[in-house]
Amino acid sequence: MKGTKKTHSTPPQASSRRDYYFACAVIGTVFAALAMLTWRKWPDTLVDFGLQLYCPWKLSTGSVLYRDIAYLVGGPLSQYYHAFLFKIFGVSFLTLAISNLAITVVLLLVIYRCFYRSSNQLTAITACLAIVTVFAFAHYNLSGIFNYITPYCAESVDGLVLSVLAVALLAKWFREEKFRLAAAAGFCCGLTFLTKPEVFLALGISVSAGLLLFWRVRKKPGFLLRSLGTMMAAAFLPLSAFFIYFWRMTDFRGAGRAVCAGWIAVFTTHPEDSRYFRWCMGLDDPAGNLQRMFIQSFGVAIIVGVAALLCRRRAPGWLNRSLLVFAAAGLTALSLKFDWRNSGACLPIVCGALLALLLWRAKVSGLEPCAVFPILWTFFSLGMLVKLGLFSRIWHYGFVLGMPAFLCAVYLLLWLLPREMERFNVHPGFLRGLIWAPLMAGLVQLSLGSLHTYAWKTVPVGAGADKMWALDPKVRPMDTDMIMALHWMESNTPPQATLAVLPTGIMINYLSRRTNPSRYPIWPPPEIAAFGQEKMTDDFIRNSPDYIILIGLRFADFGEEYFGKEKRFGGDLLNWISAHYEQKCLIGSDWQQTGRFGIKIIQRNPR
Repeated sequence: MKGTKKTHSTPPQASSRRDYYFACAVIGTVFAALAMLTWRKWPDTLVDFGLQLYCPWKLSTGSVLYRDIAYLVGGPLSQYYHAFLFKIFGVSFLTLAISNLAITVVLLLVIYRCFYRSSNQLTAITACLAIVTVFAFAHYNLSGIFNYITPYCAESVDGLVLSVLAVALLAKWFREEKFRLAAAAGFCCGLTFLTKPEVFLALGISVSAGLLLFWRVRKKPGFLLRSLGTMMAAAFLPLSAFFIYFWRMTDFRGAGRAVCAGWIAVFTTHPEDSRYFRWCMGLDDPAGNLQRMFIQSFGVAIIVGVAALLCRRRAPGWLNRSLLVFAAAGLTALSLKFDWRNSGACLPIVCGALLALLLWRAKVSGLEPCAVFPILWTFFSLGMLVKLGLFSRIWHYGFVLGMPAFLCAVYLLLWLLPREMERFNVHPGFLRGLIWAPLMAGLVQLSLGSLHTYAWKTVPVGAGADKMWALDPKVRPMDTDMIMALHWMESNTPPQATLAVLPTGIMINYLSRRTNPSRYPIWPPPEIAAFGQEKMTDDFIRNSPDYIILIGLRFADFGEEYFGKEKRFGGDLLNWISAHYEQKCLIGSDWQQTGRFGIKIIQRNPR
């Protein structure tokens, strides 16, 4: 036709595929590099992670969770999944690590796809890089239990990934209105129920918000009710399967308790009575935590405001471009002075602002299909922050609970705010670049901090597929003492000898393949509060092991000293042990005399 001009634009599908391949190359390269640099250095040899190896090992040999092994920190899904892996691929630390690496890859794929459809390529790639550099391989303190490869509680990471899948499926159901998507989302919700309560509750908030939003926007109550019924039926399937299994192994009541086991701690413990949990939720210093939250949020607002002023559209020229380059360099240099490890204080306010902006846009301009996932994600993020209370953070428990909110900040700063600022004559591309540069500097700084801790892990522990790396004795001597205790057990005791490590340190049981005959394999204060010390003591005496390893570790975070010093913290049990066991080996110091770390290996007195 006359007057038309031929154009050769790239088809949207081809452009999307090209972006996907580029993202895979960038994110995959960073992921592979960090995996190689941290290979087998992820776990902690003393605290928590040993239970994540011991439980599936025993389940793979025929033990029943909750009946034979008391497990407090989560539901049955992850432990039985790991036991299945051990059955198929063999019992080893490497089996678990590779599985968790694969699960992290699935998480990255879902996050990229959802954020790419809701924003742009830069935001989606940055969100995935944030997961890899800040959370997946995190090691900000000496305890290697707050990362996605060897978490202190497998249920936390598995619940997070299942919740992300559920939110993604729910957003897709919102757009396409298909029952199979509702069923898939409900099935993921049922699986999440079998992991961690706080993750399931956050997912419940997101799902409820999604259903309410659908009812307000689409006005299809009949379809909504049928979808809700489909979701509930699908969610009931994994619960029924586990209930039937535990019913066969125990009884009706035991099956019900096992399916709901992850929720026992919620109703049997009182966090407000624990110094540790008050610290975790910021209740030990509410005024200070609130002050930090508002000051950091105000600082972010000031930086974004200044960046927006610098990026206002002006006549093109070398002076304006030079000004932007100098501004980006200055913000990047300033970000290197900032303590990014504590950058999570502002996350509750950032998420609240993002949600308010998204809902306001939906009310004024109508709900865009691409805005459904960010709205559901923000509700989920706020729900995950509840357990952190006034002490929002990206380290410690924040490696799971703070991750969704951190991605909310990425979405707000790199996509939504630049898009909104365009109406005020601000160039969105320049503003994104001005914010992206210091943000990437922060991600690099956090990753280098973790790598610095990983570099201290130079001592090998275990052999073959169980080989891992512990901290240098100059950094934490207790790791070397644990290795010496492990070697003593392997050299001086028969393979069938039973062993209990008190109050914690069950990694020795796993690496030496020594069974703890007691139902309660660890004795830290939270387990004592949940299960009852008298019940635990009676069970230990009835099923006393051949050997006991006593760990001289202080539990000051929980307001306790050494195990057995006070009646409320193993005092009766230690008295019984002293009367029926005799010392065979002392490694390190006698903490009862010197107050320094040590390990005692004692054997049951044959008399």
